Amino acid sequence: MSQVTIRVIRNGPCRIDGEIELQNDAGDPITTRPGKATFLCRCGGSANKPFCDGSHKRNGFEAD
Repeated sequence: MSQVTIRVIRNGPCRIDGEIELQNDAGDPITTRPGKATFLCRCGGSANKPFCDGSHKRNGFEAD
């Protein structure tokens, strides 16, 4: 597995660079796009969870 970098974007999603294995709560794999950054929702408003869909821009999400 390659190096993985996780960056928390201020008032936005978590950006993950590198190859990851993502699973749902049942342990089933969730498909990510190889070679592309993965953005995970932190605001809870995404219609495409666990991925970010930009809802944080519309719902006024501010991280603590």
